[in-house]
Amino acid sequence: MKKSRKLFLWLILIFSGLVLLRLAVSGKLTEKRATMRGAVDKVTVKITQPKREDLDLVVSYVGGLKAKDEVSVFSKVAGKLYEYKVNEGDKVEKGQVIGLVDRDETGLTYELAKVESPIPGVVGRTLLDKGATVLPSGASVVSGTPLAIIVNMDEMLVKLNIPEPDIPYIKNGLKASLKVDSYPEESFEGKISKVSEVVEPSTRTLPIEISIPNQGYRLKSGMFCRINIIASKIENALVLPQDALVRELGANYVFTVQDHTAKKKKVSLGAQEDSRVQILDGVSEGDNIIIFGQQGLKDGSAVEAVEE
Repeated sequence: MKKSRKLFLWLILIFSGLVLLRLAVSGKLTEKRATMRGAVDKVTVKITQPKREDLDLVVSYVGGLKAKDEVSVFSKVAGKLYEYKVNEGDKVEKGQVIGLVDRDETGLTYELAKVESPIPGVVGRTLLDKGATVLPSGASVVSGTPLAIIVNMDEMLVKLNIPEPDIPYIKNGLKASLKVDSYPEESFEGKISKVSEVVEPSTRTLPIEISIPNQGYRLKSGMFCRINIIASKIENALVLPQDALVRELGANYVFTVQDHTAKKKKVSLGAQEDSRVQILDGVSEGDNIIIFGQQGLKDGSAVEAVEE
């Protein structure tokens, strides 16, 4: 009897020990798995801090280039084109003969009529074939037949219509920077040369002109261009790279990092210049802002931050 009770007690002790051992092992495994899971879930991100910098307020537009002086050349008499005396791309002086018109009529003989350039410049285009009918300007409802286009390409113009919200920033003499697809790595510098005093009532826009020196005649009439006008300078602006921004439902956000946790914050933007943007509200100097790895993050995500 005593022997059976002792055996029973030993069995209880062994069973209890096994249970405790299993619980201890299970707890360590759970802790280890949790640690491993936390390590796996942590996202590595790159951070920077907002900086105080001067920022140019830039307004941007698109437009088309044209030569400052560009005229269509007409004959003074009717007839047929006898020949051109110049080729496209040739430089011409004011009064230089660019073509001859045969105005012979039945039973009459005339000298060939000279067609002269009204301005100095370059022959932009010749428009007719030899023998084509020529009508003088104002001779018909189609206002005559132009023989050629002469352009003075020393200076190029861009004509723009400025929307009302931008009018306070626009004035004569402001610098403008232009880019064209033909020279994607270059910028061409110009300035505002004319600002109208009257807003177009139908479009509520203000007509202006930008003048651009054209050394080497690389800019051509008709080219599409993108224009940035430096309207003013903002001093000591709080600035972040545009890469920091996350746009959702029309609002702008950034992610900050606090204690290895990503915090989503709404920000208000000011002026933008190239890859930099002014922050008006939402973050402060010294905040750690994620600039790489924030896409797909959620508020509260675990992160491992690396300085830029």
